[in-house]
Formats: sequence, C-alpha cells, structure tokens
Amino acid sequence: MVEYRYCKFIWVLARRERRTSYNWRHLAERLMAETPPGMQRLRYLASIFPVARDVDAEPENFIARIEDLLDEAAADGAILVEVRFGNEAVLRPDFMGLFREAERRVQTRYPQIRAEAIFTFLLGRFDRDRLELLLQACIQAADEGLGGIDFLYEPYDTEADWTTAYHIAERAAAVGLGITAHAGEFSTANIAAALRVPGLTRIGHATQAVRDPHLLELLATSGVTVECSLSCNVVLGAVASYTEHPVRQLVESGIAIALCTDDPVQICTTIGREYTVAHTLGFSAAELLAITRNAIKVAFTSSKRRNQLLTELSQ
Repeated sequence: MVEYRYCKFIWVLARRERRTSYNWRHLAERLMAETPPGMQRLRYLASIFPVARDVDAEPENFIARIEDLLDEAAADGAILVEVRFGNEAVLRPDFMGLFREAERRVQTRYPQIRAEAIFTFLLGRFDRDRLELLLQACIQAADEGLGGIDFLYEPYDTEADWTTAYHIAERAAAVGLGITAHAGEFSTANIAAALRVPGLTRIGHATQAVRDPHLLELLATSGVTVECSLSCNVVLGAVASYTEHPVRQLVESGIAIALCTDDPVQICTTIGREYTVAHTLGFSAAELLAITRNAIKVAFTSSKRRNQLLTELSQ
C-alpha cells in the first residue's frame, strides 16, 4: 500500500527526548481504515504534528526540517523540489535565507538538486489585516527568491467566495510570483472559480473535474497544469484506488499534468514512488518524460534554472 518512511528530523528530535520515532505509515493505514474519506481525513492529518511546534522557532531546526525533505527527494532522483509553507512561516526573520541555507547544505551531497519556496494562503483562517501582512511579506520575499503562492480555502470542499484570492493573486503576479490553487479534490466546488484567479498557471488536484464535462473542457481550454498527487488522493479518499484515479482521463482530455507528492512524509511517498505508480497505471517512459518536461516548464523558478533543467533533461 504505502511505503515505509520516517522523517529523519522527527527521528532526531525523538531520540533527544528518548522516545520512539513517529510511524507515519501506521498513521496512513489507520487513517484509511478508521476515518471517512474526504475532509475528515484531511483535517485529521493536518492536526498531527508529533513534536512541539515551538521547536520550529529555532533556526537550525527550521533548516533541518527543509534539509531533511530535500535530502529524501534528492536521494529519490528529484532535481527540483517546491516546498510549500503555510500559517505564518513567511513572516519569520530571514525566511528565504534559512531556506537557501538548507538548499545549499543538500547541494553539497546532491549537486543536481534545486529548491524553491511557495507560501500557501489559507483563506478563511485569517482576517483582512493579517492577509495584507502576509501578502506584503510575500512581495518582499519575492525579491529574495520566493517562487510563488498557493490558495487553499477553508472550508475546502464547498463553494467559496474567491474575491479575496483574486485581489491577492493580482498583486502577487505583478511582482513575478507564480500562482497555483487547491480546488476540486473532494468535490467539483471551486474549480471554475479557481481557474479565474489572475496569473494562475497550475491547479492542485482537480480530481473531481472528470465528473463534469463542462469543467473538464474549462480545464483543457485554460492551459492550466493539474498537479496530480496520486498517493495523496488515494490516502485521503479523493479516489477509491490508484486504478480509479482520473489521471489518464485528464491527459486524454488534453490537460497538462505534473506528478507531485503533496505531503510526502505524512502520506508516506516519494516522487520516485509517484512515477512508479504512474508507470504501473500504464504511462510509458516517453509519457513520463513529457510530464517531467511540462512540470519544469510550469515550475515556480527562475528562467535561468528552468533552462538549465530543460537542458539537463534533454541530455
């Protein structure tokens, strides 16, 4: 079912406290067995953090957590990793400096790896003043290398008013930040609204779009890339199984996709595993290469890095 993975950062902290490391595989299995699919699984997973949150305030711990994530991805063959941050991470002092230090450390072991940071706006959680503060921090961080922003509405599976997202996206896109949004994982709600976000080039999941021919056509004509996270969709119950995942239908409808891990530690997956699953579902090596090429083209990275990666891919 799911691959057995530990987060080494949590393992180190657990060892310091003389307790057992957190078993994410067990959590994923228990989640699927005991919790109804959809939002209940997502809420439960989001509530689990096996170490005290205040340890993240220590810069070295913050660096170590990113370093751990990049290490595992690089060991699995990744050449570009986008790391998403939520809550108020972008407000911490020297946010991008700490991120680049983690990237630099991993590059000493895996020279091929590149990393970019994305900040997720959890709309419905913060008031207007707080959102403005977060947006200003993102605009400042854009000068320091922040790659893009993501939108996720709470509640996630029902229709939302996207006016705030449109205003934020317009200002973020104006300073060169990439724009993506979560929509359509558990219901068709918000897919059409998300496609109207200024500067949007990607959409997260959109698994339920195949239930509505009109939405499927909207996706295809928009030119937006769908971020497909196969294991995440199965574990959270957006689809019942890998074989029922609509990834092939999306491609056959003319929709560009990228293979992603979403929450690799909690979902117990890696990017290599996601490619293996896709291959098992019938995607050929040539198709997977084309998916990788498209992912690089829509990555929230600099033109220089994108061209370097495309050159490396062609070689």
